[in-house]
Amino acid sequence: MIAQDTQQLEAMKRAMVRELEVLWEHLPCLENGERVEREVTAWARRVGRQVLEGALQAEVERIEQPGLSCCGGIMHREVRELREAVTLLGPVKVRRRYFRCPRCREHARPADAWLGWRGRFSFAVEELVAWECAGLSYREATRSLEKLAGVSVSVCSAEAITAHWGKSRLELPAATESVPQDLVIEIDGAKALLEEGWKEIKLGACFAWDCDHPDRDPRAVSYCADWETAEEFRTTLWQEAEVRGVARARRLAFLGDGAPWIWEVAAELFPEATQILDWYHLTEHLATAGKVVYGEGTHETHALVERWKSVVWDGQSQLVELRLRELVAAGQDDATHTLRKCADYLQTNQSRLRYDLFRAAGWPIGSGVVEGGCKQVVGLRFKRQSTRWSKPGAQNVLHLRLDRLSNRWEKRVQLLRPAA
Repeated sequence: MIAQDTQQLEAMKRAMVRELEVLWEHLPCLENGERVEREVTAWARRVGRQVLEGALQAEVERIEQPGLSCCGGIMHREVRELREAVTLLGPVKVRRRYFRCPRCREHARPADAWLGWRGRFSFAVEELVAWECAGLSYREATRSLEKLAGVSVSVCSAEAITAHWGKSRLELPAATESVPQDLVIEIDGAKALLEEGWKEIKLGACFAWDCDHPDRDPRAVSYCADWETAEEFRTTLWQEAEVRGVARARRLAFLGDGAPWIWEVAAELFPEATQILDWYHLTEHLATAGKVVYGEGTHETHALVERWKSVVWDGQSQLVELRLRELVAAGQDDATHTLRKCADYLQTNQSRLRYDLFRAAGWPIGSGVVEGGCKQVVGLRFKRQSTRWSKPGAQNVLHLRLDRLSNRWEKRVQLLRPAA
């Protein structure tokens, strides 16, 4: 609680009134509303900084009481040291005492913990920097902070703050978030350029789905992602599913493309889930096969692919598979065995192609949420032109970006907020 000093408060009031009177006399001289707005804003920041500095100094003096050292001796007041930090209102200076035990030489600055200044910036400024750097490049983020908040931070400082805020993945207990009736899990992969080359980020998306009203948008989308092997990603995905209350969900669906590792993960972690092959990924395979039969861009190819899609849409993928094998037997396959591979693809995923049943149950049939996540989580931040990341630096930003896009930012703030 901020200490109350009547004399200090009255002095501050008089100073603010004088500054307000000067401002009020100056405003009619300004040529338009924009200039008035900027002048008043600058005045508010200047006065607010004075109030903040005075309030912090008053409380620091109140809490600076000598305590006991580890040896049981009373710590003595030493010099009063100046501490400065950049706040949301600009640079603020506070003088706080340094205490030292003459017996064991233990020292302390009790006001520092209360101030919560880890370095040259207040906690509120650090949060703002971390939030911006989770969405923009470091250089763009610092420019944005200067323009929108009037906070000046160097690129090096922005990188250091981001490293501190994002150094670990946010750990949440199981089922801490509202458990939906129906839950959908989708996984995919995207690549980013690290110092050692292009590396795949495996990404999972979990969201609430209302099978009784499938025309509604996904709700409460959350993401998990990392540069991991398929085996390691199993743990990451399972932890995210537990947070979303997968054990208590009424129904569960799992969507992905045709990569074998995706279905291995699904079978191991979610054996009761309805497995659905992404519809758009399937249609790409059918389109590729159609080009082998009638050539690229022809009317006959378009008609054939549309006919195949209609058959699979109605849950009869085995008929398309049979037709493809007939074409292979007739010698119409190409040198890379495209038709045979497509037939094998349909056979392998036959149980995941019952789109008639999936639609009747109200499930989505496209993995657009996780594909959008690949763009939002990975593409917009990690695939910028001429950008190459170190693995630790990329993971720092990735952790913050996941929290921001999964609406968990306040949980990270609570985790990092210093205890007074």
